[in-house]
Amino acid sequence: MKRTGQISGVVSLVSFFCALCLAVFAVLTLSTAKREQTLTELAEARAAAYYEADLRAIEALNAADLAEGETFEARFPQGEHLLLEVAAVREDGELRVTRWQSVYSGDWNADQSIKLWTGE
Repeated sequence: MKRTGQISGVVSLVSFFCALCLAVFAVLTLSTAKREQTLTELAEARAAAYYEADLRAIEALNAADLAEGETFEARFPQGEHLLLEVAAVREDGELRVTRWQSVYSGDWNADQSIKLWTGE
C-alpha cells in the first residue's frame, strides 16, 4: 500500500488553524484584561473621590450645630466634574437629611456635527 501524504497535510492544516485561533484568543484576552484594569482603576479613583467628599460633608454637617428649623446646604467637590450636594434641616430635635446626591457640574455641549435629514 502506497502512502500519499494527504493525511499529514490535513493534520498540519488543522494544527495551523488551531494555533492561529489560540493566538487570536490570547490577544483578545490580553486586550480585554487591559480594558478591565483601566475601568477598575477609574472606578477606584471615583469611589475614593466620593468617599473623600462624603467625609468632608459629614464633618461640615456635624460642625454646623443647627438650631430648630434651620437648614444646611453645601456642595463638596468630588473629582473633576462632580459635586456632592448636601442639604439637611433640624426638625423636632432631629437632624433630617433632605439631599445627599452626586451631580454633574461640567458644561454640556450638544454635538452639532451630524447633519440630520429635515424631510425636505
